Amino acid sequence: MASPILGKDKVLKFRLLEEAEQKKAAKLALQVEHTITYDTNSDSQQTKDGPVNYSGGLTSAIELTAVSTRDEVNEMLRRSVVEGKVLEVWEIDLGAETTNGKYPAKYGQGILSEWEEPANVEEAAQFTTTLNIDGFLQEGTVEMSADELEEIQYAFRDTDAATGA
Repeated sequence: MASPILGKDKVLKFRLLEEAEQKKAAKLALQVEHTITYDTNSDSQQTKDGPVNYSGGLTSAIELTAVSTRDEVNEMLRRSVVEGKVLEVWEIDLGAETTNGKYPAKYGQGILSEWEEPANVEEAAQFTTTLNIDGFLQEGTVEMSADELEEIQYAFRDTDAATGA
């Protein structure tokens, strides 16, 4: 029987394209959800032999929501909207089988088209944004360090005093 794909197993990492040679990509903290959309502007033309369908090209985008924090990644994303900076994004599937220790991932480059950050009195502040992808997402594999994986989900610890390991 096939196992379901769980949304919690897919995380996003970001980096400014202009910083690709200086910085590692960083995981967006407190992600709530994201949606990858592929859209083709298809149309049809009526002919004497019946309709003919054709595609106007593929566009793709990532819509995401996360709890707002005062960290470097949130600030970098917000500034990228204001300054029109190109971002790199990776969607990493931590629930999939690894290949040579690497996780399946999708990679793209694009620009955030908006930034919305309401501040509701009863909830943690969340932001929503849409990353319009240049071209379309590429598939490959990426490494995740033990520290990165631990950041996402802490490991089980015994009830004895922690030893620093």
